[in-house]
Formats: sequence, C-alpha cells, structure tokens
Amino acid sequence: MSDSLFSRPVDRRAVLRTGIFGALGLAAAPALAACGGGSGSGGPSGGGSVTWGAWANPGEGERYKKFAEELSKKISAKVNFQAVVGDYEAKLLSQLSGGAAPDAFYVGDGMMAKFIQAKQIADLSDYIGSDKSPVTLKEFPEGLYQWCKAADGTGLYGLPVDCNPSVLWFNKDVLSSAGLSQDPSQLFDAGSWDFDALTAVLEKVRASGKKGLILANWWFNWVWSITAFGGKLQDEAGKIVFADDPKAQEGLGWLLEQFKSGNITYAGSLPKGQSGDALFLAGQLAFNNVGRWALPTLKSVKFGYDIAPLPSPTGKDIMPVPVATAAIALNAKAKNREKALELIGNYVSKDGQKFRLSGGGNAVPSITGLDEIATEGGVPAHAKWFNDAVAKGYAIPNAFVSNPKTATDLPVLVDKLFKDPSTTAASFSQAVTKLVNG
Repeated sequence: MSDSLFSRPVDRRAVLRTGIFGALGLAAAPALAACGGGSGSGGPSGGGSVTWGAWANPGEGERYKKFAEELSKKISAKVNFQAVVGDYEAKLLSQLSGGAAPDAFYVGDGMMAKFIQAKQIADLSDYIGSDKSPVTLKEFPEGLYQWCKAADGTGLYGLPVDCNPSVLWFNKDVLSSAGLSQDPSQLFDAGSWDFDALTAVLEKVRASGKKGLILANWWFNWVWSITAFGGKLQDEAGKIVFADDPKAQEGLGWLLEQFKSGNITYAGSLPKGQSGDALFLAGQLAFNNVGRWALPTLKSVKFGYDIAPLPSPTGKDIMPVPVATAAIALNAKAKNREKALELIGNYVSKDGQKFRLSGGGNAVPSITGLDEIATEGGVPAHAKWFNDAVAKGYAIPNAFVSNPKTATDLPVLVDKLFKDPSTTAASFSQAVTKLVNG
C-alpha cells in the first residue's frame, strides 16, 4: 500500500482521481489484476450474468475472483467484477450515460447525492425490507447508512459495504523518546485519556522535535473535535447545529488552539512532498488519525504501535466519532435487476462480509455480529476499540453531501478556514453551517 493509501488526501476530487477509495477499508475493494477488466466466475449461469464495479486496489485481485465464484453459486448466476481504474466518478458517469455501467457499483459519500438526483441509482428499500433479502437494515448501525438516503430523508440508495472508524494510531517509540511513561491506550485504560492528556502528550512530542498529529480538511479528520468533546453535530432532522452548541464550540476552539501552538499540524500547510502517512512511517510523527486501512502497511514497520480512541471529557468513554464508509448501489437501468439485488444483499450480508474481510486486515464490518474480524491476529493490541468506535460512531452527515455542490465546496471552505490564523470556533462554525444548511 502506497503512502497515498495510508491517509486521506486533502482534495476529495484527488481521491477519486487516484482511485484510492479502496483504502476506505475495502478489503472489500480489491481489484482484478487486469486493468479495468472483468472476472468470469465460472459458476452457475442459469440466472444469466450480473456485474458489479468498484474502485481498484490491485493487490487483492484473488480475493475478488474467489468472491465472484462464491457469489455465482449463491445466486445461481455468472458473476463478474469490473475494476474501474483512474478517475472513478468520471468513468462511471461515462459508463452510465453510455448504458455500459455495471448492474451494481460502489458509490462514495461525495457522489451519492449526484447519483440520486440524476436518478442513476435505484431505491433499495423494498428489497432490503423483503424476505428475499439475506440481510435486514436493523443489522447495520443506524449511523452508518443515513447518508445513503435522499436529501429529504426518504429512500435507501445504497448499503455500507464495510467501514473504518476514526481512531488515533500512535508510534510507541516516538512517545517513549518524548519522555512519556504511559501511552494513550494505557491512559484510556486508566480512565485518564481526556483532552488535557492528549494536549500534554502533544506538547511533549513537540518539545522533542517531532510532530504530534497532522490533520487534513477531510471531515473525518476534524468533525471528531466536536462530538468527542460531547458537542452536538446535528439535530434529529439532520440539520447541522454545532454553531449553537457550547461543547461543540469548546471542541473546535481546542482544535484551533492546537493548530496555532504547533501541537497539531494542518496537512494543507505541509511542504510539498510531505504527508502525515510518510512522516508516521518514518518515525517522525507520534499520531496518525486514520482508520483500520493503515494496518497492512504497519505490519512491516520496525517500531511499536497501537491505537487509542479519540479522547473524551471523562477520559474513559468511547465517544461518537466519524466512520468512513462507502456503499454499493443498484444501477437504475441494471440489465439483470433481480440478480443485481441478490448480489447486493449477499455482498453486505454477514456471510458476505465475513468472506470478503476475513484475513484482509484493512476494514471493519459494517454489520453487527462480526467483531472477531477487526481483532483477528491480535494486531493492533487494542483492536477491540475499532468495534466500539463503530458502534458509537456515525458516517458523514447527510447535510454535508446531500447537495452535490456542497459536497464539493465543503473541503475547499474548510481548507481556507484552517489556513487563516484569524479563524475562531465561532467564525468556522458560522461559515460551515451557512454552507451546509443553506
């Protein structure tokens, strides 16, 4: 896995260009070795054929080939996988306009609203609520699929394939060299992992000459400062309300202070060629705020590492934090709609996720009852916190992405605000709220 797969780029359009949504956790998103090709299943074909498409991770082609074979037997149809390489969104839109898109395909959170509005994907509500589906909506944490609904909260246009919660990976060697006698996992176990504790750790690391934490303008990297602090991000209707919440303002104020002090570095201000992932791997960064997708790369490093939850006001609680995910959707003009629905249901079912994710090491199931997948092999030592974070967490707020223009403009606005030293918690909140609620 390259550096660009280890952390999130600042620009979401760059994410799509590089096709790295597979790093959202998708042992569920391996690709075939053949560029853009499909994989025949060789299985039963009585139900015809059906194709699903996704962004590509070239290293995991065999997993998809085997999964296609298993799906073929399960749904009695020839199953093909189509790797969409390069600029995923542009290529998929081109396929859709030309009538050549897969029957089912992955949709990233920044793309969902555009596809719903253009009526390019179909509502899955009737299927997922029927006895034909091998999975029910109740099996998914409610916070993981709200972004798959239309702007008015109706319908269900995708199902989360798997996920990655926001946690803090830490380099034990960097912390030890900075004079820390307890690492964050030990502090959490002791009930003292609050924001003062994190601040103290960051200050010691900075004094040692190394960087503490690098955060980007991707929602996953900053929204936790609101909810982990106990603040309210959105109301029951999905309206963004953190501008009026005292705890949210306190959390954002803390984050901005860390930027100003140098305890936390804004990724957009790094010199060209530097990145949080590279610095973490090089032993120059104490923390990296990424998901479980980091694990395959870290297995080969020489330093000690583990994870800790984001801090909490009490120092002992798992707080609601962002969970990165992607969805699989049904092409509104699927050539084999019946089998495409069966494919989707089996793809995200307990059996499907267990088959896809076991041994993959870079994702957490998006369905309950598979906790052992995230903890397999006992690496990292406190991997159980992945499951705890998912259970309490939430996917991207619908208000951030229900309008295609908002989805594009939000990271640009956040970048501008983070680069402006005069930005306050109030001015940040007002600007973001005006954009997303407007």
